[in-house]
Amino acid sequence: MFRALTLILALTPVAAHAQTVPLELDFLPPQIAPRDVCVPAPANPQQNDLTVEGTEDELTDRERIRYLRRDIRNYTTEDANRFFDFISALIERRSDIDETFTELDAAFARIELMLRAGRMQAMSDDGIVVQLRERVGDMTNTQRLVLSRYYQDGIGVDPDPAYAQALLREAAFGGNADALLEIARLEQEGRLVEGWDAPLDLTVNMAFGGILGGLDRGVCRRAARIAQEYIRGDLVAANPANALAWFRFAADLGGADAAWRVVEFHLNADAAQKDNIELRTYLERAVRLGVAVDDTAGAALVSSGALSEAELSQILGFNHSQDDRRTRASITPLLQLVVNIDGMEADDDGPFLQYLREIAEMPEAPGRVFDRLAGEVLVRKGRWAGEAEAIALLEEAVRRGDGPGQRRLARMLVRYRDDPAAVVRAENLLTEAVARHGVSQAMRDLDSLYRCQVNDAPRLALADPWAAAYRASGHANVTVSATDLLALSLDRSPEAIGKIQSLALDRRIQMVASHAQRVQANPLTSSAALRFWASELNRSDQALEAFAELEFELATTPAQRDLAIEFFRRVYLNNGVTSALDLAIALVEYNGRDSEIADEIVQLLTMAGNRGEGAAIRLLSRLQRATRTEADVYAEFAEKIDTRGDFLALMFAIPHISDRKVDDYIDRAVSLMTCGTKDADELGDAYAIRGDGDLSYHWRTIGLHFEGGHVLSKLRLSNRQMKLFDDGGAPNAVDRAERQLASNDPGARYRLIQLTANPDLTTYDPDAAVEHLLIAITSPDDAQTALIAEQFRLAPQDVRDRVLERVDITVMLERAAAAGDPDAAYELGMILRGSATTQSDLATSLKWLEQSAGQGHRDAMFEAGFALGMGLGRASDTDGATAWLDQADAIGHPEASALADRCASRTRDE
Repeated sequence: MFRALTLILALTPVAAHAQTVPLELDFLPPQIAPRDVCVPAPANPQQNDLTVEGTEDELTDRERIRYLRRDIRNYTTEDANRFFDFISALIERRSDIDETFTELDAAFARIELMLRAGRMQAMSDDGIVVQLRERVGDMTNTQRLVLSRYYQDGIGVDPDPAYAQALLREAAFGGNADALLEIARLEQEGRLVEGWDAPLDLTVNMAFGGILGGLDRGVCRRAARIAQEYIRGDLVAANPANALAWFRFAADLGGADAAWRVVEFHLNADAAQKDNIELRTYLERAVRLGVAVDDTAGAALVSSGALSEAELSQILGFNHSQDDRRTRASITPLLQLVVNIDGMEADDDGPFLQYLREIAEMPEAPGRVFDRLAGEVLVRKGRWAGEAEAIALLEEAVRRGDGPGQRRLARMLVRYRDDPAAVVRAENLLTEAVARHGVSQAMRDLDSLYRCQVNDAPRLALADPWAAAYRASGHANVTVSATDLLALSLDRSPEAIGKIQSLALDRRIQMVASHAQRVQANPLTSSAALRFWASELNRSDQALEAFAELEFELATTPAQRDLAIEFFRRVYLNNGVTSALDLAIALVEYNGRDSEIADEIVQLLTMAGNRGEGAAIRLLSRLQRATRTEADVYAEFAEKIDTRGDFLALMFAIPHISDRKVDDYIDRAVSLMTCGTKDADELGDAYAIRGDGDLSYHWRTIGLHFEGGHVLSKLRLSNRQMKLFDDGGAPNAVDRAERQLASNDPGARYRLIQLTANPDLTTYDPDAAVEHLLIAITSPDDAQTALIAEQFRLAPQDVRDRVLERVDITVMLERAAAAGDPDAAYELGMILRGSATTQSDLATSLKWLEQSAGQGHRDAMFEAGFALGMGLGRASDTDGATAWLDQADAIGHPEASALADRCASRTRDE
C-alpha cells in the first residue's frame, strides 16, 4: 500500500509545480529527399552469423547476444543479489561472443550488477571503479559519462565532484549527445557545470545534433530518439507535431519502426488531426520495409510474404475519424505497439528454445532457467506432448531451489491423482513453495487441491485454512466489473482502490490494466503518470490485452466502440495469436453479421484452436453450427486437443472420444481446472454426457462447497461488495487530507482548502477554510502560491472577508508575481479586479493580467482582452482586446473567439 501511495503522490499534478520547466525548442529535421538509408544491406553468404540472420528457426550469435542482453537486464531487475553469479556468467558469456562488447564494457556491466545487488562495500573493496580511472584514455565518451556519475555520487569510490565535472565536460566537448543532455538537465535544475558557458538552448541543440549524427544506417533509430524527447516533454516541451516530424523523417530514410509510428500517430489522433491519406502512405511504406517489429528480429514480416498491405489494412480496420472526443487524457497514444503476427500453426522449435537449452548447461544456471525452459517446451511441443520433458526439467528447477518451478511441477503432478504418491508429492511441493519461497499462489493451489482435485474431494478441513491464508495474503486480484472499476470511490471503497494500486505496482497483469484505466479516467492525471502506466502496460502482452478488453467494455457510444475495436486490432498485431480469441469475441459482439468480419473471426478462432484453446474451438463450433456438426469441428482439432488442449478443449472433446480416453482427459482437465463453479459444472456436465451419474453428482457436490455459493449472483452482488457491509465507514476526503498533512505532504494544505472553502461540497466548513487559508498565506509554499490564491478567489465572500481581516493576500502574490510566476500574476489581477473600488485599482489589476498574459497564460490573455474591451482599468481598446483574445483562442480558450467577435461587432456598430 505504501509503495502505491508514494508513487501516486509523486505523480500528482500538484507536485508538477515544483518540477523544472521544459525548454520550448523547435529542433526540426533537415529537408532530405526520401531514400532507403536505414534498410539493411542484402545478406552476404561469406559473412559470419554475427552479421547475417539465419533461417527463422536457427539460433545465430546475433540472436544469442540479444537474448543475453535481455536476460542480464531482466535477472538484474528481478533480483540482482540472488542471481549474482549467474548474471556474472552471462556477462562473461556475452564478452566471449560479442566482438563489440569490450573488456571495458564488461567492467562497467559488472559495476552496474554490483550496484543493483547492493554490494557497495564489495565494490569499494575491489577498487573496480578506481581501476577504471586509470583507463580513461581508452574509454568512449559514453563510458566517461558513466564514470563521471560514479565520481559525482561516490559510487564505489570517494566522491570527487571536480573530477566528475571534468569527465562530463570532456565527454560533452567530444560531442557525446548523452553528456550534452546531462549538462542541459543539470542547467535546468540550476546546477551549472564549471567551464561550460553555452546557453541552455544551444546545449540542447548540440545534443540533438549529436544524437542525429550522420546519414548512416543508425540515423533512423537516432531520429526516433529525438522524437521520444518531444513525446516525453521532460527536457524539451512536449510537442506531438515535432515528434511526428522526426518519425516521418526517419520513415522517409527507410525506418520501418518509424513508418509504423507515423501510422500509429494517425490511428491515435483526434478527428481534426487524423490524415488517412498519409496514414495509408506510411502503412504501405512500413509494409515494404518489413513493418515495425524489432531492429534485431529475424526475417522481415511482410516482405517475406507473411502479410500484405491490404491484409494489414484490413486487420487494422482504420477509418474511424468521426469521433472528436479523443482529447481526454489517454494512455493509448503512449503505447509502443509493434507488429507480430503468428502463423496458423505453432512451431515446435525456435531460436529462444535453443538459447534456453544452451544456458541451462551453464553450471551457474539457477532453477528459474529450467522453469522457463519447461514453459517454452510446453508452448512449443504442446502441454501434453511435451509433458515428460517438462517434468524432467522442472525436477531440476526444484533441485536448484526455484519456487515457481516447484509450483508448476506440483500442478502437473495432479494429473496423476490416482497415484497417492503423486498427490503427496504435489502437496509437499506446494507447501514448500509457500513456506520456503513465499509463493502466494501456491496457497490457492493447495485450497484447490483439497477442495476440488483429489479423488476424495472436498477435504474442507484442509482446504478452508489454505483459502483463509490466501485471502489474508492480499495476493488475490480485486474482482470488479469494468464500469464498477471506474466508479470506485475513496470515500466508499478505499481498500479496493489501495489494493488495485499495490497489486498494479507489483505488476499483476489484470491490476496493471485496471489501474491504468483508472489513471486515464482521472481528468487531473499528469502526463508523467500516463507515461509511467503506459510503460507498465508495454512490459506485458497480457496486460495490453486486458487493457484492450476494458477499453471495449467501457465504450459507451458507437464511435467509442469503433475506436475500441481499432485499438484491440492493434493489440492483436502486437501480441500475435495470444490475443486472437479475445479479438474474435469482441468482433462477434461488435459486428459479427458483416461477412468480411465473419471470415476474420473464423480465421482468428482457427489460429487459437490450433494452439489448443478450447474456448476458440467451442465458439467456432457454435458459430458454424449451420454448416458443420460439432463432430466435424472436433475432427479438425482432435490432434491439437490431444497434444495441446486446455481445460475447455478437453471438455469439448469428451462427447467424441472413446471410453478408454475419458479418464485420462478428465485427469488432464482436473489438473488445469480453476476451482470454481464454472469448471466444476463443466466436469459435472462431462460425466452426465458420458452417462456416469455418480461422478456427475460428485462434481455437483463439490460445487456446493465454494465460498459464498452462487445464490447471490442473482442479486448482482460480489463477495467483495458483501464484505463492505461489515467493514465500517471509510475515511472521508478531509480525513485523508489531514492524514497527508500530518505526513508533511506539500499539497495536503491546498486540498484541505479546496474541500472546506467550496460551499457546493458536503465538506464545506467556513471556519476550517479560514484557518487553512491563513496558515497557507502566512507560511507560503512558492509551488502552491497561485493555487491557494485561486481557492481564495473562488471562496464565498464571508470567507474572503474573514481572511482579509487578518492578512493581506496580495503581498504574497505580488512577491511571487514579481519573481516571474505567471499564475500568481493572473490570480493577483483577478483578486484586485474583484475587490476594486477605484479606477486605479482596475488599472493595477490590468497591469498584472497583461504581465501574466505576456508570459503565455491563456486565461490571463482572455481576461486582459475582456478588460480592454470593456474599459476596465484603461480606456476601451478594441484592437488591443482583439489581439489578446486572438492569442487566447489560438491556444484553446473556449470563449475567446466569441468575445472577440462581440468586440468587433461593437466597433462596427459604433
